[in-house]
Amino acid sequence: MGLSSKNFIVKDLVIDDEYGTIDSTASIQDAAKKMKELGVPDLVVIKNNRENVLGVIADFDIVQNIVAEGIDPKATSVISAMYKIQPVSLDTPVTEAFTRMQGLHVNVVPVVSDNKLIGVCTIQDCWSYIPDVDVDEVGLIPVTNTRNAEFWFASTSSILGFVLGILLPLIGVYGFFIGNQAELLSFFGMADIRGGVLTFELFETRGTDFLVPFLNLVARNGVIWVFIVICSFLVLTFGILGLFSLIYASFSDARNIRIGKIVRSIIPHLLVGFLVLEWILFGIAFAIAYPHANVLIDGLGLTMSIISMLLFLGAIYRDYIFRQKGSAETLTNEVKN
Repeated sequence: MGLSSKNFIVKDLVIDDEYGTIDSTASIQDAAKKMKELGVPDLVVIKNNRENVLGVIADFDIVQNIVAEGIDPKATSVISAMYKIQPVSLDTPVTEAFTRMQGLHVNVVPVVSDNKLIGVCTIQDCWSYIPDVDVDEVGLIPVTNTRNAEFWFASTSSILGFVLGILLPLIGVYGFFIGNQAELLSFFGMADIRGGVLTFELFETRGTDFLVPFLNLVARNGVIWVFIVICSFLVLTFGILGLFSLIYASFSDARNIRIGKIVRSIIPHLLVGFLVLEWILFGIAFAIAYPHANVLIDGLGLTMSIISMLLFLGAIYRDYIFRQKGSAETLTNEVKN
């Protein structure tokens, strides 16, 4: 969020005066139908023709409190599922409106004038009008807008990390270990392997006119290859999940949207952990192989994998990379003036 020298009020926002409303006597089913008709996720619950705002009902409330509990939506009024939030007036500070919604983890607050509903404002409407006096002083690189910088850094780093560490080994540009086909006859139990280089990739071993999935190695080389296959699937799955979770988490930070710890931290850390585990399992598999498998670490693959993990870790700990330009005292005084 950018700094501003003005303390904004709700009047400064673009207030949606055509937002959906529903009477307090209506049923949950009526509310759902109206949401579908208007294409909105929330309705303001009113009584006595917009003169008395009771609360807001959201599609999430219907799913969580009615559908998930098996309650009949036809026989249940909207009052039973709505959330109560004190309406704001045109002169209410934007920071106060934002705090009300943030405290309840909701997206909409009604706006009233002379005790009558005139529209709503959303948490997204408010966030860019809030002066950012809580200055980010932790980080190495000074930037004007830390959240914007962190979003682009996390997005770029996670995409590059996914390509370098997961996508390229998946399509066979490089692998984890390499070996000479002629020297791996006993390892594969084959007598007609031609000369050339074999590359142990994410799910298979590939060479010139040669392709062996890792599952085919289980019977001859042990159950360790089952674990390698499972770990490879986890690397690919959490690679995709981690890519989107890092981008979404950084975007949410830029928009002041709270998200859970699973998306923000656990999934990306598991991704890095599975990448490390993949290398460990390969090392164990070749160390216990009998007869000995004459293989070497793929130097390019190891380098790219390390870079990939560093990129993912950088995206996870992006808060420690950028800091706000100027001191907190200076920027706070600019806002007050």
